[in-house]
Amino acid sequence: MVEMADQQGSSVAEVAEAFGVAPSQIYSWRKRLASGEFDGDESEAVFARVAVDEQSDAAASLPGKIVIVFPSGARMRVEGMVDPASLGMVLNALAR
Repeated sequence: MVEMADQQGSSVAEVAEAFGVAPSQIYSWRKRLASGEFDGDESEAVFARVAVDEQSDAAASLPGKIVIVFPSGARMRVEGMVDPASLGMVLNALAR
């Protein structure tokens, strides 16, 4: 989330809203990352990057908001009910 908020054209408020966290939490994480607090012994996992590849059937039926940031920096917002298979095909095509 910190990485997303730091990208050009993005904002802390937008990322916080998309993930349901307070903007102050992202600012706190940003400050802690900058201070090196999360650098340390790899055996002590404190902060981890997470990527979600699949979603459950229950989650697929709930409306929501998805913000996708591609490696090129392009961003895509998807809101409301989305068919996971269709979205997957679109994302695979765009990622090429």
